Amino acid sequence: MPVDASSVSKLKQACDTAYDLHPNSCSHAVWHVIQQYLPSQPWLNANALIEHLRGQAHWKTVDSGQVGRLAREGVLVVGGKKESANGHVIVVYPGGDIPAGGYSYTKNGTVETLRTRGSYARAMSTSLGSWPGAMSKGDKTIWDPWANDAKFVQVTFWQLSP
Repeated sequence: MPVDASSVSKLKQACDTAYDLHPNSCSHAVWHVIQQYLPSQPWLNANALIEHLRGQAHWKTVDSGQVGRLAREGVLVVGGKKESANGHVIVVYPGGDIPAGGYSYTKNGTVETLRTRGSYARAMSTSLGSWPGAMSKGDKTIWDPWANDAKFVQVTFWQLSP
């Protein structure tokens, strides 16, 4: 099946605009993207959005190994992990897989570089927090917001079904 370039362009543009409009709120950024496909989708915080996606027939869970291909085909894929205070949600960004890690962060006043590891699909991610891996306009991966294998295996991905 050939890739629909307009679907890919729509997804990329929605992600880029959401990143620019909502740099401090993953929930608002992901909501902005979803609204380009489902205009009646109400805003929900990350934890509530994750629960909402679980209960909707038009969202189906998908394995993390498939999300890059789907985004490259222009399919909207949302990922998320609930937390006790604030969960985190992302959109899978179209484009080829890239290595995770490799960026700098500050720990106890010292600048360190997160080791690079495996290749993953790209992400559109914003955050109210300061973790640099959670800020991505397609330049970081779906693994980077969590930057931890044990946390990443708890992330669920949903694709919007046609």
